[in-house]
Amino acid sequence: MKHLETSYQTHDGKKLYLQAWMTESPKASLLLVHGLGEHSSRYMHLVEKLVELGVSVFTFDGRGHGKSANGKPDAFFESYQDYLKDIDALFGKVKSYVPGVPAFLYGHSMGGGLVAAYVLDFKPEAAGVILSSPAIKEAEGTSKILIAVGGIISKFFPRFKALKLDASKISRIPAEVEKYLSDPLIYTDPIPARTGNELLVMMQSIQENGREFELPMLLIHGSADGLTNPKGSEMLAEKARSKDKTIKIFPGGYHELINDSDREEVMDLIVDWIKDRI
Repeated sequence: MKHLETSYQTHDGKKLYLQAWMTESPKASLLLVHGLGEHSSRYMHLVEKLVELGVSVFTFDGRGHGKSANGKPDAFFESYQDYLKDIDALFGKVKSYVPGVPAFLYGHSMGGGLVAAYVLDFKPEAAGVILSSPAIKEAEGTSKILIAVGGIISKFFPRFKALKLDASKISRIPAEVEKYLSDPLIYTDPIPARTGNELLVMMQSIQENGREFELPMLLIHGSADGLTNPKGSEMLAEKARSKDKTIKIFPGGYHELINDSDREEVMDLIVDWIKDRI
């Protein structure tokens, strides 16, 4: 397994950290998009299984995240549409680096929402899409007044620290929560107002346009996820016109399924799903 590290300059002049794990004779490629506040190096245990299958895995630290942050991570980005352009450019690079093999997309949490939005907006050619605990639907009972106020704060005070996420909800395994909280590349302060509002706009777009989703899709979510709403995954699975779609809700599962109690079953499901499509 060959590990590559480089950087990419975005359409608006930002520098993103990229990394990839290459196999000698790849059967497929995959672009992985991480979740809100975290970074791309947290997926090594899944990457190892994918590389063993013959999949070359490419990933990046998103805007305001991990090693792409200008200084400390702040999870801030101006527009989710900019993020989609990053995904489009990098997915193009993946397919040019590893031509002639099936190319997959994988997104977790915020990354899952971004990948879903990317598929709907850009209509990429991909062999399949894996969405892990995707951000597709706001929490049950979210007030419309609160949403409206959030939009105003986002406009005038975009970096205002608006929403604190509960790290204890990422996993039922205490050691995983501790690892998350002690990682200096993870942003654990309240999420900036602009970031939160952009993700809300993104989710509303996915809800409105979900019927246009036609690519093969694997959706996985924990029934006890307290950070993204499992009903969003169920809604997309129902609306999507994909002829090949699978949804698996893990009973009692928390947010980071590959770092939770059922992680081996979860990773086996992901690997087997890709294996069946290459």
